[in-house]
Amino acid sequence: MAQPALPKPSPAVQIPPFNAPRRSVPDHASPASTTAPTSAVSEPASGSSSEPAIESPAIQTPQPEPPAEAGPPVQTPAPPVGAAEYKDGTYLGWGYCRHGDIQASVAIENGRIASATIARCLTRYSCSWIEHLPGQVVARQSADVDYVSGATESSDAFYQAVADALSKAK
Repeated sequence: MAQPALPKPSPAVQIPPFNAPRRSVPDHASPASTTAPTSAVSEPASGSSSEPAIESPAIQTPQPEPPAEAGPPVQTPAPPVGAAEYKDGTYLGWGYCRHGDIQASVAIENGRIASATIARCLTRYSCSWIEHLPGQVVARQSADVDYVSGATESSDAFYQAVADALSKAK
């Protein structure tokens, strides 16, 4: 889908340095200029100032274009109810991190994840920090698990182990 064209940015506004002398007339409309500025110039009524007062032009903000009409959204067909996503059985997979290796065991029944466990924990830290992750695998029916603060790499290794086991079950 093509994206709508963005409006062109307005020219950059020049900001004088902090210690610059203040001027009552902008640079583009100096009295020495031989051409009239694009904005309207009006003479002061009282004549108290030798420089003409300049009215600033109205600033117009570009309005965004409405999004182009697209056809109906494309829907991917859902697998038929009862279709097996995975082959039944128990599968083992390995995950690795710099602290060691984790092996996960995933049991598939009727094409769905029935259980997941940490089969082996060969890390230098206790796997008790990630012992609740196998329940997330069953609840979510995927390898996607939350990271555990303080055990991020072990969480990632467990994810890899479950993903490896599920790849064998396809």
